[in-house]
Amino acid sequence: MKGIQKALSRTPHNITSRIGMSKKSTDPEYNDYERKFAAIEAASEKMLKDSVVFRDSVSSLLVSGSSFGGSLATLFSPLGAEYNLAAKFPQAEKTVQNITVYQTLMEEMRETLTPELELIDSRIVQPCKELNDICKKIRKSCTKRDHKLIDFDRHNNSLNKLREKKEKSLKDEKNLFTVEQDFELAAGEYEHHNNLLKTELPTFLQMATRFIDPLFHSFYYMQLNVYYIMLEKVQSFADGKYDLERKDIENIYLEQRGDAAEQLDELQITKRVVSTAKMLQTHRQSSGSSHSPSITSKTSGLGRAPSASYASKKETEAYGAAPPSRTLAAPPPYTSTASTDSIKKKAPPPPPPLKPKPSYGTPKVYCTAIFDFEAQAEGDLGFRAGDRIEIIERTENPDDWWTGKLNGVTGIFPGTYTQAD
Repeated sequence: MKGIQKALSRTPHNITSRIGMSKKSTDPEYNDYERKFAAIEAASEKMLKDSVVFRDSVSSLLVSGSSFGGSLATLFSPLGAEYNLAAKFPQAEKTVQNITVYQTLMEEMRETLTPELELIDSRIVQPCKELNDICKKIRKSCTKRDHKLIDFDRHNNSLNKLREKKEKSLKDEKNLFTVEQDFELAAGEYEHHNNLLKTELPTFLQMATRFIDPLFHSFYYMQLNVYYIMLEKVQSFADGKYDLERKDIENIYLEQRGDAAEQLDELQITKRVVSTAKMLQTHRQSSGSSHSPSITSKTSGLGRAPSASYASKKETEAYGAAPPSRTLAAPPPYTSTASTDSIKKKAPPPPPPLKPKPSYGTPKVYCTAIFDFEAQAEGDLGFRAGDRIEIIERTENPDDWWTGKLNGVTGIFPGTYTQAD
């Protein structure tokens, strides 16, 4: 609460000093020390973050390398005694024979470098953290000194205004005495903190440099030791097994890969899987009309055969061309008279579908659509593959047309396009 009251009392002075209406004191000597301290403060904070990132990154590198070696060993291990990978893939014989050695080497490298990482944590990360904590404490002192400077300027401006006032009232005289006391107190506190920082900041700057220099050398040698151990372990695995003189790693990879990428592209298992319904539909279309629904005759009890356009379309799909033995004659679109005028006649509409008989408690029977069916004429029941249709009336022959109900609509459909539940 006390800090909030002080902040509120400093707010008017902060506003007026920013717009140039109040005098603001400055100390060039302290400002120079404060700029140097700010640079060390930022550097120490960044050094702490970088040392932590290095430690964690090396640890993650070792864990990933060990896991990578285990994954390779699993991939190159034969499934039981079914086949010999080295004989089947002679170009990878050395890798197959030495992959277990690589896995063991990566695990050993992880165990060897674990103490080095612990040393980095105790000798680098922790000292950096301590230096960062010290900088935070000094920053608090600098902030407190800035607050005391604001109080000094605030009371100094108030005192100067009262002193410069030509005609002072009794109240002004009383306020002058109070303001003088506040100014003396604020000046004493400001000088104390300002002189303290100007005296001790240079000492800290020298000590920080002396602290950071050996820290850098320790970190450098620890990094060098980590890199040396990793290089020694990895190179010991490659000696005598792989050609380390060639530097064109990308060309080596492309040569050893060969046409593996092209062969993988030709595999059907890498392609998008076709649904079973579409596979059945393609098979039926390619095998002929024996499995397609019958569309050439009327079915008993259904009232009509499919429309001529739909029959012509299905027969064309079955034979690959026009039907060989017969053609469906569509009703004449008009009749001509002796006169030059033609009177067009509309074809009679198809009879409506039969109403389903009452079930009297009989359980409903359903079928599932395995193909898409587009309604070709009035009275047809269109649906999509996967729709579940209630069967109203059907025959024993699935090649006939059945009567069903879907989404409140009743109509006829080819039975071979569905599968009874």
